[in-house]
Amino acid sequence: MGRILVHICCAPDAVYFLKRLREDFPDEEIIGFFYDPNIHPYEEYRLRYQETERTCRQLGIKLIEGEYDVERWLRSVKGLEDEPERGKRCSVCFDFRLERSAQVARELGCDAMTTTLLMSPKKSIPQLKESGEKVAKAYGVKFLTPDYRKGGGTQEMFRLSRDLELYQQDYCGCIYGLFKQKEGEIFWDLVSFRGRRPGSKEETLFVKEVRTFAESLSLPVREFEFPFLSWKVLEGGIWVNREPVPSIVVPFSQSVRGKVRADVERRVGNTLYLNKQFIRLVLVKDLKDRPLEEITGVTSPTFLVPEHVMEKLLTNRVEVTLRTEFMQERSRVLLIGRDDAKRLIGIPADTLQDGRGVSGDQVRGLVRENLERIKRGEVSLVLMGAQSLGRPGQRFFEEITGRKVDEVLSYPP
Repeated sequence: MGRILVHICCAPDAVYFLKRLREDFPDEEIIGFFYDPNIHPYEEYRLRYQETERTCRQLGIKLIEGEYDVERWLRSVKGLEDEPERGKRCSVCFDFRLERSAQVARELGCDAMTTTLLMSPKKSIPQLKESGEKVAKAYGVKFLTPDYRKGGGTQEMFRLSRDLELYQQDYCGCIYGLFKQKEGEIFWDLVSFRGRRPGSKEETLFVKEVRTFAESLSLPVREFEFPFLSWKVLEGGIWVNREPVPSIVVPFSQSVRGKVRADVERRVGNTLYLNKQFIRLVLVKDLKDRPLEEITGVTSPTFLVPEHVMEKLLTNRVEVTLRTEFMQERSRVLLIGRDDAKRLIGIPADTLQDGRGVSGDQVRGLVRENLERIKRGEVSLVLMGAQSLGRPGQRFFEEITGRKVDEVLSYPP
């Protein structure tokens, strides 16, 4: 019995390729090798690896993760940043990844190697064959170039990806492909978040990790993707006498024009209203972010500020800056258990702006604690994305299933 090392670029390309390869080589041991330091940013890399791990587990294929040596990869393609898809940069990238794969193939005693890149409609099979055969020969292994795209293979790959509810990336992977291939603004693709903000890669990765854990316990799962109105802060702050005032921006606050210098015009309860650009300052005992339960449609620039600064705000001119962005994004809901379970327990998948949220350990503990009840259909868990921005995930789930979530876990204090 021989061995075949398969370089894996992502789960969607791998799912059908690995299935066919095992059918064509039933007597060979197939080993997956995820080596993709070209993928940028790192959050995208982790997300693609997570889905590859889930796919290989379902197919019963061993998976090895390679090094994420992104700096060495960037040096290797220096000067080729503006090359088009299937150009010289891709050839260098293939050489880089497949050479390391060939090294591992030889170390593991594999007779042959191949790559799931052959499955990607955006990649050139002749270009991959040239690169693969060159590096494989140097390390004494054979390079296989099966064309599983033909005969409806590409369509079958898309079908399997949909059935498995795999994460569908919208660019090849490297930062240069991100700039060239993705439509619209890419600023937020390059930003890392504290915690798991609604619609972020961090939130998606969390959902996928919980799904993998639930599947490892043989629990039924179903994943829903939904669109929602998202909101993010670009910059903002409050100053009095050039001294910064601790503050948190309330979700769905709109931007202000420039740096606003204003005075408190009136006070109603715990809210101070400034005399310019509809700015509001809400006095709170404990300065921390709070989930937004309802979206009212009012977008006044609003900050939470500690009560102890009230006198300073009332007796001095206040300076305010704020730039925010409203956008259409997508998030996810994960149902763990049966949709006709007697009781549904909701769990926020996202975190608040200050990073507070339900941890992965807490979710896994809740799954273990309710394991037998989930199997009996007494309880199901609903992991809900974007919960802090007006509960769109919960609303979507309740609408599409006709079920009400009986209890929702609170964000940690």
